[in-house]
Amino acid sequence: MACRYYDDLIVAKLNKWLPNNSQMHILKPDESKRFFELTAEENNDEKFKLPLIAVSRNNDIDIDLTIKNPKSFDGLKIYQDNDKTVQFNVIPIRLQYQMDIYTKTYEECDEYVRQFLFKLINNPVIKIEIPYNDAHIEHIANIRVLSPVSDTSSISERLFSGQFTRFTIQFEIQDAFLFSIPYKNNWILDGVSLDVAEKISESGEVEDIDGTSPEK
Repeated sequence: MACRYYDDLIVAKLNKWLPNNSQMHILKPDESKRFFELTAEENNDEKFKLPLIAVSRNNDIDIDLTIKNPKSFDGLKIYQDNDKTVQFNVIPIRLQYQMDIYTKTYEECDEYVRQFLFKLINNPVIKIEIPYNDAHIEHIANIRVLSPVSDTSSISERLFSGQFTRFTIQFEIQDAFLFSIPYKNNWILDGVSLDVAEKISESGEVEDIDGTSPEK
């Protein structure tokens, strides 16, 4: 569904906020899924290289407009010449993410949560470049943090109390869309002329094209 573009942008944004010497690893949604499957099977603490952030996306993607509308099939014309017209069509969607922060100690996790909340709330903008048909259009979307932030340390992957601490931050992407940028060929009738001599007036009378009554 091309939601991977949003996934990549979110992880890239989080990585920019980490210091150069940080040991933090950030997993994308597809990597997080494999990570959770692995820990569920192995239940082995060696698989955790802490600190770690696992970003996952809700499996359900809400379609905010499910009927045919001008934005979905006859959207903004971004380019037109004698040969083709390039359109920008969109379907609004709602994406919800979960950011799980794993650390060895509660104090370390608490500090990461504080820092990331300030970053997410004060720097919510993400810029997506739509790659289809080499259009390279940029679209701005925003991150909105959802309340509450939860201490989810007591999950099934933890073998015993104090093995690691996990806090969970949830957020959604506002102004998210599925994009389509189709080309439409423009057809020109070459060598065909149209001569309009008369038209029907509002009163029902036949008039010349200049609006005068024809001579009888």
